[in-house]
Amino acid sequence: MSLLKSILFVFAFSSFCFGQSDTLKIKYALFAETYYLHSATDVKSPIFYNHTTVNQPALNLGLVEFSMQKRNWTIQAGMMLGTYVQKNLASEPDYWKQIYQLNAQIQVNPTNQLVFGIIPSHIGVESAKNSENDCLSRSYIAENSPYYETGITWNYLPNPNLSFRLLALTGWQHIGKYKPALGSQMTFSGSTGWKFNSSHFWGDEGKGFRMFFNHYILLPLSKQFFWTLGGDVGMEAGHWWNGGLTYVTWKPKANIRMSGRLEYYSDPKAIIMPQAFSDVTQSLTIDVPVMRQIVLRSELKHSREFGNELLFAVVFHKQSSGN
Repeated sequence: MSLLKSILFVFAFSSFCFGQSDTLKIKYALFAETYYLHSATDVKSPIFYNHTTVNQPALNLGLVEFSMQKRNWTIQAGMMLGTYVQKNLASEPDYWKQIYQLNAQIQVNPTNQLVFGIIPSHIGVESAKNSENDCLSRSYIAENSPYYETGITWNYLPNPNLSFRLLALTGWQHIGKYKPALGSQMTFSGSTGWKFNSSHFWGDEGKGFRMFFNHYILLPLSKQFFWTLGGDVGMEAGHWWNGGLTYVTWKPKANIRMSGRLEYYSDPKAIIMPQAFSDVTQSLTIDVPVMRQIVLRSELKHSREFGNELLFAVVFHKQSSGN
């Protein structure tokens, strides 16, 4: 709780800083993802947190975001609702369940930044906002690693192609609970568009000390084809779990996208999963723009454990240019 009090103090101090004479820049964004999942089963497995309503339309994520920037300070906030929120934040106190992010950032100098509060996770290639992901459904390694985090972050950017991040966290994915943990991240990129990311977590989630490592690489194969390779490995109380994915994305035009994914996941000692689990899946996602801010997404997926699924989604995303 002391960490949350510190975060609230930072927000109060930030409000004072915003009282200065510099121009205040305000931006906002709206996001909504509705979906229909056709499956042979009537109930989605509890191991999933996205697209969990079966055989009827539903809202996966609705999100309102805004940011205020003045001098070296930025305040970011986001409120959300949907079936993703109901599942993934079920263990949080009621007054935190609709928070997507709530943080204050201070740019100490051009290469150093501090962030305090609730932030999107530093782990993984996939975002909670579906428009940012090449594949429609979330992979196993995304669903079973943090989507959000609470704490204090130090970002170091020595040059445009290299960045480091160190995090002091309240745990694996907690807002209301406090289980001290550390995180780190290193990102490298090249002039040809490739990117390599390595993210890490160390903490105790109640079953013993947890170490977790996530790596992924994004590689442009041509102007239209892009390859992604990613993997997780974790250890807790002497037991290991791991997962991996690879997918190729084809973009024949700026707003049209097709992605084929192959993935596997294995948790033989039920460290992350509620029971021992392993699976292999294949999926194909096709994105077609309907209007300027609306994209129709569809995915055909086959799982060794759950059979075939057909998923449709309509994604709306609008963002202001700021002032």
